[in-house]
Amino acid sequence: MANKKINFEKEKPVTKYIDLFYMTPAEIKAKDIAELLNDEKDIKLELWDEMNILELELRNQNSVDFEPVDIHFKNASDAAFIKNRNINTIFAVNVNETDLDQVKSLFEKVIGQYSGFLCSDTEDFNPVYVGSLSK
Repeated sequence: MANKKINFEKEKPVTKYIDLFYMTPAEIKAKDIAELLNDEKDIKLELWDEMNILELELRNQNSVDFEPVDIHFKNASDAAFIKNRNINTIFAVNVNETDLDQVKSLFEKVIGQYSGFLCSDTEDFNPVYVGSLSK
């Protein structure tokens, strides 16, 4: 027993991030989203305007990152999806899974202003968390 080492450290919970897309027919920049969310109490904003990137820091210190995505998808099915919905702006949104409810409430405000939808970065863009895929 003297040679056995016992590990008493507790395992840290695994942080799982999910990749989402915010798609909208509006032509907007990260700066527009930052200005809209500027008055939110539980978040801090960091904007890199020249790169069109926005980071939200939530009250729990987790971040939500927004990065622009080229709307010209190479996959024909994805390209048709974008064209059929007249999408002009796409942001990749990276969020901790545990923060999804808070992010959804922030996106209700964003979508209320700029329309569009927040969806999963999956083959069929489902599930849709806020907004609607309807044309």
